[in-house]
Amino acid sequence: MGGGGGLDVPGTGGRPSSDAGADLIPHDSVLADGGQPCLVGNVTYQPGQSFVIDCVTFTCVSGSNVTVRGATCADAAGPGGMTGTGGATADGGGAGMGGNGGSTASGPTLPDGGNCGAMELAVFRAPADVLLVLDRSGSMQYSLAGDCDCSAATGGSTGSICPDTTNCTDRWTAVKSAVSQAIANNPSIQWGLKLFSTPGGSAACSLTVAPEVPIGASSRTAVQAQLDSCMPGGNTPTASAIVAATAYLRTLSDGNSKAILLATDGEPNCGGGQSTNSDVQGTVDAITAASSAGFPVYVIGVGPSVGNLDTMAMAGGTGSSYPATSTQQLSDAFAGIANGVATCSFALAQTPDSSNAYVYVDKRLVPQDGKNGWIFGATTSTIVFTGSYCDDLKAGQTTIVQILQGCPGVAPPAILP
Repeated sequence: MGGGGGLDVPGTGGRPSSDAGADLIPHDSVLADGGQPCLVGNVTYQPGQSFVIDCVTFTCVSGSNVTVRGATCADAAGPGGMTGTGGATADGGGAGMGGNGGSTASGPTLPDGGNCGAMELAVFRAPADVLLVLDRSGSMQYSLAGDCDCSAATGGSTGSICPDTTNCTDRWTAVKSAVSQAIANNPSIQWGLKLFSTPGGSAACSLTVAPEVPIGASSRTAVQAQLDSCMPGGNTPTASAIVAATAYLRTLSDGNSKAILLATDGEPNCGGGQSTNSDVQGTVDAITAASSAGFPVYVIGVGPSVGNLDTMAMAGGTGSSYPATSTQQLSDAFAGIANGVATCSFALAQTPDSSNAYVYVDKRLVPQDGKNGWIFGATTSTIVFTGSYCDDLKAGQTTIVQILQGCPGVAPPAILP
C-alpha cells in the first residue's frame, strides 16, 4: 500500500457507501506514516503485516497515510467490490472483491474459512534477571572431585597435590565451563556477575559493593570475559557478597523477576572482616534477607567438602543445595537452576482483543485456566502459563508458543496447521 495523498476507499458495487457505518472494524481507521505502525481501530499493525478490513486484505506500508472505508463482508457480494484510488489497492477476502492497480496480498485465514483478520500475534518470553555470585577463593584451584591441588605449579599451597594432575579438573575451570553453557542455553535470562573476594583487592577478605558485570541483555560476553580474566585467590566473604548482591538487585527497576545463584566450595569466613573467622550464621542471615526482599537464592556446592549448604538454600527459599563433584553434576546444577528461574510469562507485541485471544503450545490449544493452562498477566499484553504448562516450559519440553487473535463468533482450531 503506497500513495502519497492518502487513500479513501468507499464501498462500491456491493453496498452504497452511505451504509459504511456498519463496518466490522471502525471505518475511520487511519494508518500512520513515517515508518510508524499502522493503527486500525484499536489494533496496531507493524510495517509489512497484513490485515483484513471488510473482506479486503491490506498491508501496512511504511510511509502510507490512509483512511479505509468499506462495506461489511455480508454485504460485499456484488460485482466490482472495493476499488482503491489515490494509491495502491489490495485484493483478498470474499467473492466479487477486486482492486485496481498495485500489489495484492492474502490475509490470514482460520481453518474453518473465517476471514475477519484472524492473525498470529508476535510473542516473546519475558526475561528473568540472575546475578551469579561466585566463590573465587584460593581453594577453587583444587580438584572438583577431591580436596587436592590439580596444579603442581602452585605447589599445593594449602593442601596436597593430586596424585594424577593430568586428568584433574580444577573447580574454577569447571565453574567457568558450566556458566558458559548456562548462558548459551538460556537466552531468556539476563545475567550479571559478582565475585568474592573481589579480584585485585588489597586484602584477602576484600569485597566491593558493585558487581563485576551488571545485569543486562548483552552481558553474556562480558561475564565470560571477566571469568576468563581472573584466577582463584583470597578468602570466602560469602555474607558480604550476598549483602552486596541484594543491594544491587534492589536498584534494578526493569520489571523482571530476579534471583541470586551462589556457587561456593566451602564454609564462609571473613566474619568481622577477619579471614580466620567463620561466618556461617552471618551468611544465612544475609541469604534470608535476600529472599525476604524477593530475590530467591539458589546454592551450588562445588567440590566434596562444602559443609551444610542446605541450610543456606532453605534460607534462600529454594529447598536444598545442588552438590557437584563432577563436571556433569555442575552443568546439570546450573541448567536446573536456569530452568527454575526462567519465567512462564510471555509478552505480546500488540494488545489483543481479550475475548478472542487464543494460546497454543506446540500447535495445540491451551485452556484459559488459572490452575492449569494460561491467564492474562498484569495487563492483557502479557500471558502467564500455569500448572503443568508452566512446568513443561521450565523443563524445556515446550518448544513453540503462539498467540492467535481470533474472530468474534468463530471457534478457534484445536490444532494449528
